[in-house]
Amino acid sequence: MTRPRIHLIGPAGSCRKFMAQLGAPDATRFMQLVQSHVGPAFAVTGDEEVINGEENDYAGGRRDDRRRADDIQAALGDPDVAAVVTIRGGAWLTRILHRINFNVLSARTSPVAVFGFSEMTTVINIAGRYRMARAVYDMGPAFLSYGISRRLSAGQSDSRADTATDSAIRDRVAQEFAAFWGDVVSMLEGRGTARETLARRVSGEIPREADVTVVGGNLVVLCSLLGTRYQTTVQPSGRWLLLEEINEKPERIDRWLANLTLAGFWDECTGLLLGDFHRDQEDLAGAVQALLDFHLPEYRNIPILKSETIGHTWPMSPLLLHTPIRLVQVEVDTWSLCWPADTIRVV
Repeated sequence: MTRPRIHLIGPAGSCRKFMAQLGAPDATRFMQLVQSHVGPAFAVTGDEEVINGEENDYAGGRRDDRRRADDIQAALGDPDVAAVVTIRGGAWLTRILHRINFNVLSARTSPVAVFGFSEMTTVINIAGRYRMARAVYDMGPAFLSYGISRRLSAGQSDSRADTATDSAIRDRVAQEFAAFWGDVVSMLEGRGTARETLARRVSGEIPREADVTVVGGNLVVLCSLLGTRYQTTVQPSGRWLLLEEINEKPERIDRWLANLTLAGFWDECTGLLLGDFHRDQEDLAGAVQALLDFHLPEYRNIPILKSETIGHTWPMSPLLLHTPIRLVQVEVDTWSLCWPADTIRVV
């Protein structure tokens, strides 16, 4: 009997630096490492040329647009693929969306989970509209390098020797890399995630318990879909809208929020879920909430929740998009975002 497959994709920024950090200098050894953490229940596959791909900011970024698009399309349509997991985000993905025929998901008779965030906001939301897709807004594991390094270096002076933390960061990345795959397998097998997602109330009235559906993701990437045939995949009509962003100035965040204002998103959404917003070590949560005062309509009291574990932050929690989840109040002004353990089960 053929084992279900976890297919690794690297359709955005280059994965090479992260693989080397884990002691896996190429895609073959990287997939072997992932397989050792996944265990025997799933076969780990991937297009080695795509995963080994390089990028050059001044020469178009990636040179393999067709191959990257074909890899995603083939994985989404392959009945043996139980999950598609993005290694890292970064850049260069949006321009290949028109090359991907997402309708291959319509022919599936078995579910497929699609994991990714940030640059993958588009693919996750587009796939999530199909009945057999489970859209999981969750980190590409290469983010661990940045997330853990930023967390460990917070508050340290620039004069501290980097070599003092390099070993600790590598060890922690390797540890959390293994834990990530264990959690992915747990979700795929219907045992749920060990990473709890909590959010605190910023404003508005929120029921003690409610079923909600969330769409959205990275603010800048999400806005790239506005005015396109894929806008409906992030349209928040009757849904909560998730927004998060990294390393953007408040003035640029204001422009992207204005894009959503002009698109009428605030008239349609039933709630707003804010993930992490930061620039380098600066927390921009306050700046974003101040900007929203100028965008959210006065005639609507849109409920707003803020989570510290969604977006470009670490520790990071997964979030289901396009599938109803449960809001449950667990403390004063704190809610849990949860779903039945077997919701993402694909085997």
